[in-house]
Amino acid sequence: MGASQVDVAVLQDVCNKIFDFILRESSIRHVDLQENLYWSLPDTARHNMEQNPVVENVGSLADDYEFVLAATKDADQAIPMLFEHIAPLLQALATKVPNYR
Repeated sequence: MGASQVDVAVLQDVCNKIFDFILRESSIRHVDLQENLYWSLPDTARHNMEQNPVVENVGSLADDYEFVLAATKDADQAIPMLFEHIAPLLQALATKVPNYR
């Protein structure tokens, strides 16, 4: 597998291990997010290294979490596009949970 390919099963496995670690090694079950809004880059700017991005969009962690909650109630909403809402939540979670072993 080349460096430009990602094995979906590997991502799933690592994410599961990270969540297992958090739930097993810490008493953290809920995370309070102090910040809500964040800058969101359009896809056309995200990987264009030839020019500085123009930020046109603002995202909301609260809104992102509402989309995630909706997908837990309706499996038809659990589609790959939901990663657009999960990714900012995971980034926020990464800074709120201690990284230790």
